[in-house]
Amino acid sequence: MKESYEWVSVKVSNPDRFFLKCHEKNIAIYEIQRMNNEVKIKIQTKDYSKLKQIWFIKIKKIEPIGIQALKKKIQKHHIFLIAIGIGLVFLYVLSHIMLSVTVVHSNQDIRFLLMNALEEKGIKENTWRKSYQEIEKIKQEILDEYPDQLEWLEIEVNGLNYIVRVEERKLEQEDSTPEACNVVATKDGIVKEMIYMNGEALFKRNDSVKKGDILISGTIKKDEETKSTVCATGSVYAEVWYTVKASVPLSYEEYEITGKTRWNIKLKNTSYHDFLFKSRLETYDEEITPLFTLFGTEVSFVKQHETVKKVFTMEENEAADKALTLALEKISATLEEKETIIAKKVLKKEVNNSTMNIEVFVSVLEQIGERQEFTVEE
Repeated sequence: MKESYEWVSVKVSNPDRFFLKCHEKNIAIYEIQRMNNEVKIKIQTKDYSKLKQIWFIKIKKIEPIGIQALKKKIQKHHIFLIAIGIGLVFLYVLSHIMLSVTVVHSNQDIRFLLMNALEEKGIKENTWRKSYQEIEKIKQEILDEYPDQLEWLEIEVNGLNYIVRVEERKLEQEDSTPEACNVVATKDGIVKEMIYMNGEALFKRNDSVKKGDILISGTIKKDEETKSTVCATGSVYAEVWYTVKASVPLSYEEYEITGKTRWNIKLKNTSYHDFLFKSRLETYDEEITPLFTLFGTEVSFVKQHETVKKVFTMEENEAADKALTLALEKISATLEEKETIIAKKVLKKEVNNSTMNIEVFVSVLEQIGERQEFTVEE
């Protein structure tokens, strides 16, 4: 059995007499520290009872060492040690519980299909994190089960979240080009450019057309006799016209960022939506970073940028220019490639209730051709 030791602090007037008495009683002393009229000695725990039999000394303090000291400290701080142990276990469990699964894809059907497949394989909210080997196996199983829908799949572990990225497989589709079709006008306008591969053009540059007119015919004729029928294809660019209205207030408010920032935690669920700490900013813009979802509550990190309200006023000419720009932006937002604004003219502008109202006539170069099928008579 391994011996245990302890330190004993002894108050003694004659140290030499004390050490002689220890020798007589077979008390082994392993270390000695002298401090004025006190002596600190290291003895075996079993000799402590012999030391108490020496009548002319006063034992002031006992300090166990080794295993005895460790046991004493554990007994003294056992509640704290248990709390630390529980905390470490909880932290370990929490760090291995996946709180959310996010599928990144624009197609809702693909997202739905993949979420169901992942859930069947055990990749879902509030479950134990899968190992790398398990994730790789699940990826391959899903790709094997849906070879016609999925081309590529990646499951990424991001903190306590699964981020799933997928690429949809595009199958070659049969040519759906109809047997016979015309290119017809979708709007009134003046033809400026016509580009076509199949069919016969019925209008030329600077011709006026009405909505519904056949621009490129799928019926090929010669000397008024039909020679063949095709599906006409092409683009017809024409000058079309719009009247656009826009309004701009002469006085308006804007919030400017001051550069002062604060940080907070936002909690959100079906019945609660608020910050964990009280915000010290009156007005601010939020920069939100989602962290995780725990028991139905979304936890997000929020960076708040302080803003201040400022009031701006404009002269009527400045407001009119801004309203014109706004009107043109409305038109530009609807234009496709190669479509552009040709000309503009302000028809009316007036101030009403501190607001500049403007009406603009806009001429636009726009593609007005649309394919339309027709039935070939026998």
